[in-house]
Amino acid sequence: MKKYDFFDHTADMGLIVYGQSLAGLFENAGFALFDVLTDTARVKPRQTRRFDLRRDNVEELLVEWLGSLLYAFDAHGLLFSEFSVEHIDSLSLAASAHGEKFLAGCHEIKTSLKAVTYHGLSIKEENGLWQATVVIDV
Repeated sequence: MKKYDFFDHTADMGLIVYGQSLAGLFENAGFALFDVLTDTARVKPRQTRRFDLRRDNVEELLVEWLGSLLYAFDAHGLLFSEFSVEHIDSLSLAASAHGEKFLAGCHEIKTSLKAVTYHGLSIKEENGLWQATVVIDV
């Protein structure tokens, strides 16, 4: 099963993320975000950053998760390549992201990402498979 696809969007980047569980969907969404940003194969899991998040619904939780990951890159220069969700329900998430600091010459930025948006945001489960649609401001 692939982790994500792209869809055409006027000025931004559209992602369709897949998962065999809600936890898997969130892990794959984190991976997709950083796979668009950089070559994740070159990011070693040397550091771990923990995230404990709460929101009013699962869609807001996804935006908060991706926004928090993007903030870790913007504010602290952290790139991630592995993601593990320890707990998730419709209101809360406990997860870890594993990676390392950006190193010029070792890592490259493929696409500059500004923000995760609520535009067209959806999460659905059908026949045990999860799918999320997310638009990223580039």
